[in-house]
Amino acid sequence: MTRPDRLLAYASKEGATEYLEEYEKSHRRLSDRRERKLLQEFQEIMGTPDLVLDLPCGWGRYLPAFRAQGARILQSDWSGAMLALGQKLFGPDSSLGRFRSLGDCIPLPDQSVELSFSMRLNHHLKDQDLRERHLAELFRVSSHWAVFTYFDHASLKARVRRWRRALGSDKREKFTLSRARVQQLAKTSGWRIRQDPLLFAVGSGHRLVLAEKMD
Repeated sequence: MTRPDRLLAYASKEGATEYLEEYEKSHRRLSDRRERKLLQEFQEIMGTPDLVLDLPCGWGRYLPAFRAQGARILQSDWSGAMLALGQKLFGPDSSLGRFRSLGDCIPLPDQSVELSFSMRLNHHLKDQDLRERHLAELFRVSSHWAVFTYFDHASLKARVRRWRRALGSDKREKFTLSRARVQQLAKTSGWRIRQDPLLFAVGSGHRLVLAEKMD
């Protein structure tokens, strides 16, 4: 699903701790503030969902915010080390449960949560089929709302990476989806995209999406 070196590092105890420490860096704090501002705007539309699936939950970056809203949270991540770190940081009773899962095969029944929440996973999935299945799963398990990120194929950052590769750079292309394809996938699953702003127009190619299930 992701590059093997990143996947193995993320799964280790050391990798989980390193990821926690990443959010002490200035660029991470900046993106985190921007994410939270957009999510606050989304919350004004959604209200407070009763039951939330946070996948990948990591060490629990968004757990305090969900708990402050009064939501019940299910936390899931591929990395057992991340789940263990989250339990250590927040306590075993801080969520309804923690379980391992891949983003393209979520072991929950259809429409079993009110909000499926998936930040910064899609762009790690190497194959487009996996990226599309990830979104399909988020739509499947939620009864009302889905919030997720993906890397926009038409974003400036993705275009620059393709131009650099054409000039001989050895950096890989970004794992992207087109905005039109995401809208099509949502519609096919009976959903609509309410909002999908870029995190940053220049420094980031991530779109943060608020999707709503249609009646």
